[in-house]
Amino acid sequence: IMSNWPPPSLEVNPEAIIDECELSEMSMNPKPMLAPIHMAALLYLGETTHARHLWRRRPCQSPEDALLQDWWAVGEAMILGQDPIPALEKCSEQHPEPLKVYASQLMARTASSKGSLIQQKNLKLSVVPPGMNQAVVAFLETKKWNA
Repeated sequence: IMSNWPPPSLEVNPEAIIDECELSEMSMNPKPMLAPIHMAALLYLGETTHARHLWRRRPCQSPEDALLQDWWAVGEAMILGQDPIPALEKCSEQHPEPLKVYASQLMARTASSKGSLIQQKNLKLSVVPPGMNQAVVAFLETKKWNA
């Protein structure tokens, strides 16, 4: 059981936050902002399938659920392969603490993963020396690479 609620950061132990949320969800006195914090922690770990299940099983009935809806927009963008940054910016600008912090942390994580993907793509593209593209294509065609 976590002694500090809501957790000030996702970076310390997001798995423990998820465990705490799941335990609290079943109690008679759920913790404040439980569902949005649960969603944020799941998305921070890239657990988009679990985030989708959380979204589907929650009825929208309270002001807290409006926060959850904003976080689900982040998850939905991630699932669809779209940029989640606009939805994260909304969470960062309009949500109470610590959800603002969580949004910033997930934005930083998303930006760093995008940067590493771009580096990987550039690395793969830079393997062929300049001026050799036609020779490589001709070789690949002899091997029927596009058949």
